Amino acid sequence: MRHILIDTDTASDDAVALLMALREPDVRVEAITTVAGNCPLEQCVKNALICVEKAGTYAPPVYAGMAKPLFRTRYHSHHIHGEDGMGDMALPEPQLTADPMHAVDAIIDCAARRPGELEIVTLGPLTNLAMAVLKAPALAEQVKRVYVMGGSGLTPGNITPLAEFNFYADAEAAHLVLNAGLPLTLVGWEIGMGEAFIDEDDIERLHHLGKLGRFTVRCNRTLMAFNAGRSERKGFDLPDPTAMAVALYPDIVETSLEAYSWVEYKSERSYGHYVIDSTHLTGEPANARVITRIKPGLFKEKLFSLLSQPLMK
Repeated sequence: MRHILIDTDTASDDAVALLMALREPDVRVEAITTVAGNCPLEQCVKNALICVEKAGTYAPPVYAGMAKPLFRTRYHSHHIHGEDGMGDMALPEPQLTADPMHAVDAIIDCAARRPGELEIVTLGPLTNLAMAVLKAPALAEQVKRVYVMGGSGLTPGNITPLAEFNFYADAEAAHLVLNAGLPLTLVGWEIGMGEAFIDEDDIERLHHLGKLGRFTVRCNRTLMAFNAGRSERKGFDLPDPTAMAVALYPDIVETSLEAYSWVEYKSERSYGHYVIDSTHLTGEPANARVITRIKPGLFKEKLFSLLSQPLMK
């Protein structure tokens, strides 16, 4: 049994990633930590609790973490995911409640309790993880692997011409994480725009899967509208579930590279830009495995399978 901790700024694509992890029988989600990003922290906590209830499996503890970036003003993405981060679904309050421990302490505690076993999947800004490695530098040696959904080092960004949202929301935190000595696997936003993009045929199939399939489409409604306004493609991208799939199913990776990489955090115009030294020009040792392509068809096969399994409660 694998043990994972999910750090999330819970919005619509995070929600799908949480459902995937909670419904995969070969892993155990030990904890869900929340961080301000797509939504204010309180909304992220609420959305995470709702997702745990929707999954219909078991209820790992949910922790509230950092409510703002390390140095910058908070930047949310209501225009992409809706005011509630979930496509403005007006979801009822969850019955579950968050654990009182701070998310940063929960990350440190969980890694210490499972040295060499815990795998962390980050789906939002890296503020919580940056604070954790600052507070407990030994974390870098305790975790087995960290999967980061962040950056767009292979293409233009999705929030500025150079930056992807998670790294743009707190580039200083991303800089700290990249330089902490953690065993990192990076899955950029652009990977979710390829084989994992949900098109009209996929949406129709999701509608026929049952409650979780319909929930997946409905919570991404404002994301679909946002995409329609900037592209001819009809549907929605799932960067966080793509990163989750890479974490859950290593065989889904078709190509990757080991490289030194960094995040720009000093320049205003290029703030949040993720740079990959793919040709080793800097001479610096690799600090991340960067996923460059996933196998055709496998992501959607896994997604549809997980969402179509009968609810357990």
